[in-house]
Amino acid sequence: MKDNHMFEPVLGIPFFRFDISSKEKIEETYNILAKLPYKNNGTNQIWTGVKNNGQSGSDLYTHPLLSYLFDWMQDCISEVCNQLKIPNGMVCNSAWANKNALGECFFDHTHDNCFLSSNYYASGNSNSSTRWHYPNPYFDKTNIYPMTHNSPEEYENLYKLVYEEPTVPGRFIVFPPTIMHRSTPNKENCDRITLAANWFPTGLVNSGGVSHLKVKVMQ
Repeated sequence: MKDNHMFEPVLGIPFFRFDISSKEKIEETYNILAKLPYKNNGTNQIWTGVKNNGQSGSDLYTHPLLSYLFDWMQDCISEVCNQLKIPNGMVCNSAWANKNALGECFFDHTHDNCFLSSNYYASGNSNSSTRWHYPNPYFDKTNIYPMTHNSPEEYENLYKLVYEEPTVPGRFIVFPPTIMHRSTPNKENCDRITLAANWFPTGLVNSGGVSHLKVKVMQ
């Protein structure tokens, strides 16, 4: 699969964007993910925007019909590692699909137990997106709120540093897992399906000093 890619530092944070050019592969991936079993794991506020759908299991990197997609994503991660000067690369340690019906979304969250996270958009359009944000240090430190806000979106635009990426089918986004992010509500009368994955360094992790760590990721 040929792809386009771009490295873009957003607000001083490395974001990476890759695109699959093959419409056939994009459609094939969507059909595979659409047939997976999904369940609602609604145990916290992240899930309050999801009614009927939810997530698949978290071991999709072992799914035989998705091996070509994970091979491609692994190539993308290798490019990311080259850019970030991570010598031994990374491996996927968890991957799951998300399904949102009309009006559904996932609220603010971060990803644990990983060094990088990623989203692959199996379906979607420019009317829905993933939104990353973190508090604006000016307002956090001064406690000055010169304007009122009537909605979470207005507050977010006024007081937080925000980056937004539309859910373009075939797009693969790699980002730091510690940045708070959410999906906006699905505005289309068809399911929005994404595939999230976490990545962890493998081999010798060394800062150049006396402290180092040898990592073997259990998959």
